[in-house]
Amino acid sequence: MTSLKKYVSSWGVFFIKLLPPAIIFLAAFNTPALGFEKGIQIDPGFPYYQGRSEESIAEEIKLNDYTIVHYFITNENNINVKLVEELKKAGLEVWALVLGNGTYSTANFPSDWPNWQMKHLVKNYPGFTFFCMNNQDYREWKKASLAKVIQIAPFDGVELAESYLPEINGFSSGAYACLCDHCLEIFQTKFDEEPLNFKKVSDPRYYRKNKEAYEKWIQFRVFTVNDFLNDIVNGPNGLRENRPDILVSTWSLGLNEGSNSVARIKEMQGLEAVSLVETVKPDRHTIQTHWPDWVREDLPANYIKGYEAFAAPLKERFPELPLMLQTDIGSQTQMRRSNIWLEEFYQCAEELGYQSVMSYEYHLGLSMYTQAPSLKDIKRLTNNRIQLSFDKRIDSLRATDTSIYEVVGFEEAYVSLALVDGNRLILLVSGVDDSEAFDLEIGEIYNTPNLFLFKNSLAQANLVGKVHIPPLNN
Repeated sequence: MTSLKKYVSSWGVFFIKLLPPAIIFLAAFNTPALGFEKGIQIDPGFPYYQGRSEESIAEEIKLNDYTIVHYFITNENNINVKLVEELKKAGLEVWALVLGNGTYSTANFPSDWPNWQMKHLVKNYPGFTFFCMNNQDYREWKKASLAKVIQIAPFDGVELAESYLPEINGFSSGAYACLCDHCLEIFQTKFDEEPLNFKKVSDPRYYRKNKEAYEKWIQFRVFTVNDFLNDIVNGPNGLRENRPDILVSTWSLGLNEGSNSVARIKEMQGLEAVSLVETVKPDRHTIQTHWPDWVREDLPANYIKGYEAFAAPLKERFPELPLMLQTDIGSQTQMRRSNIWLEEFYQCAEELGYQSVMSYEYHLGLSMYTQAPSLKDIKRLTNNRIQLSFDKRIDSLRATDTSIYEVVGFEEAYVSLALVDGNRLILLVSGVDDSEAFDLEIGEIYNTPNLFLFKNSLAQANLVGKVHIPPLNN
């Protein structure tokens, strides 16, 4: 898609709609090799992103040397379009990261959404609603919902994350799905098999007693995932019909559980990455770190070497397909990753041939808790104003105290007003003309532990010291 994108016009869109997905797939790869890029996931629903301008969010991400932003959409009915626009203005590639198998929020969903739900072996996960990927009403709603997302916001790509069937521990947890009547009917029709029993050991149709039928059931689950994603991407009213220029990434899971990991992911989650890519023909593919790995406090930064069992077949079958890699850097207190860990992770990913990496989530990593904001940029604005930009959000209560600033070399000059916008500090300086350069002493600037996911950390302060403020015409 990259090679076609720059040629798209009103006629180009019409022409591309006539092309079969296979041709678009091949055209996407007829491009120069992409360099390794560092991406990041953001979830604007967190308090860290609230009460500040979209411009400041985009600038902060950019100042931390990211080139790709994966905007995590927890509800397609609530998109911050201005944030997407500002991220783009900052020169960042922006992807809409949507969940395929359910939602964290059903706010403003159609009234019949309960009919879309998966049927679990025993129970669902609290706080998340799984939807049956064979439910046609859900599919049509999902396509219409995504069409709206990519029309109202200038996303570069859409990635269909977590489009799998639950769950790796589904039999022991009771979350195994989907066992709804519609899925059982499709299985019976497609594979000419009676439904299996997953609870009652004494039942003649108990799945462990019917190896051949169970293998067919596993293949049916793979079909379910592949067919769902193919419909969402390439089907009528799908992503490519609505925006032929948009990039698409499919996702699958990686797991470090020894030689049986690939087979286990296929059996328990319905994921078979090679057949998934063959079916959907995405522009990129992402391997997501599975939760049994990312929850580990002692997870080594090079753990992804163990994911080669998942990545190698994709590289061999689709040598030009850019692979992305996803990890978690702080969803639980014990596994928050340091910058040192991340740098080793990036290096390992690049050496293994991944085109880019992404971490969940930007403000969750260990350095956010342990490192004070660092001054990264100084801009002289009109009307005696200065904008100081930091690499983290700064505490507004302390930073707006004008007594921590001193203009050097101008006896009558002083900071008369200080305002904070996220990572930005805007100072109004009296007694100095815009055309005059000067030095400014800055006291301690603090981070914002009250806005972090885990609230038990101490505030970190940076005594900035003397900085040079250039004249406006510079």
